[in-house]
Amino acid sequence: MDVPAWERRLVVHAPSLIVVLALAVAVVSVANFVADIERLGVGIGPVLALALCLSLSAGLLWLGRWLSTSDLPLADTWSVVRWCLGGMAAFVTLSSLTVAVRLLEGRAVGGAAFGVIVVGTGGGIGGGMVGIYYARAKRAAREADRRRDALVFLNSHLRHNVLNATQVIQGYTGLLGERTEGTEEYLGPIERRSDAIAALIEDVKRLSDVFAGEQDPEPMDVSTRVLRAVEEVRSTYPEATVETDVEPELYVLATDAVSAVFSNLLRNAVQHHDRPDPTVWVTAERGDRSVRVSVADDGPGIRDDVKDHLFESAIESGEGRGIALVKTLLNHYGGDIEVRDNDPRGTEVVVELRRPPAR
Repeated sequence: MDVPAWERRLVVHAPSLIVVLALAVAVVSVANFVADIERLGVGIGPVLALALCLSLSAGLLWLGRWLSTSDLPLADTWSVVRWCLGGMAAFVTLSSLTVAVRLLEGRAVGGAAFGVIVVGTGGGIGGGMVGIYYARAKRAAREADRRRDALVFLNSHLRHNVLNATQVIQGYTGLLGERTEGTEEYLGPIERRSDAIAALIEDVKRLSDVFAGEQDPEPMDVSTRVLRAVEEVRSTYPEATVETDVEPELYVLATDAVSAVFSNLLRNAVQHHDRPDPTVWVTAERGDRSVRVSVADDGPGIRDDVKDHLFESAIESGEGRGIALVKTLLNHYGGDIEVRDNDPRGTEVVVELRRPPAR
């Protein structure tokens, strides 16, 4: 935020302005105390009133000292001062208007100065605290923006380089397959893994767009995404059997990144299997307010101690990390995920996605 020249000249003296304001409150408070003594005599009331006013003055002094030692930028420092002065001016105005209304009504108003001092000084302290919170929030937001920009750059840089390297591997693998006979057994896995890496990079791009707020959930047919993920797994893992029962035209609120949900779950079901010929069952059905997609396998299952922390992003063993990512994405969609044991063996993961509102 740009600061006018006259404010720039004042902002270097911002702590001093608050201190002068605090001293002015103290002087007015002492003068009011003397006036009360002359009118009412020495008593506990005027003494308590003076103590309260001086305590509020001390609060302003603290605010001035905090500003003098803080590391706030120029604009944020002056913002705190403006909040303080604005709060004091607003509350003094309100208190004065209240007194004026009573006087217009013909009522006697006693101790009006004390009320104005307390309310005005309290408003100044409250405004200053709001200003500090606002300044810190702005600084945190700027820091978050800088970190996000850095992560976006690193993510883009990594995706670009890994994808380029994968494309080179794919290209040379294809050329080698054309020029060399009897190498399909070795080149096939390389090609499939390269394709999987390329698909993963595309998934990461879609996820990055979602988490950066560049895409909002919108109605889309999830059945086509599920079937596409099934075909990709069948192509990448020909030894796996994937059976499907997916209803057509299942519309949900999601983004293109929802494909990563099903690709991730299907890959997990195959990769973490303990048999050479895994079987996976995929079903999708329409509910009253949501669509439920189930991915079940006949693998070894998930240990109970892992299940307890399955949706946490930082799992030291690495197990369940994909499901934790799926959970994060589903939270963005307002969906849910459930993991349970499959009968008689394996794991079943049930994903629930919201249906669009009826038109």
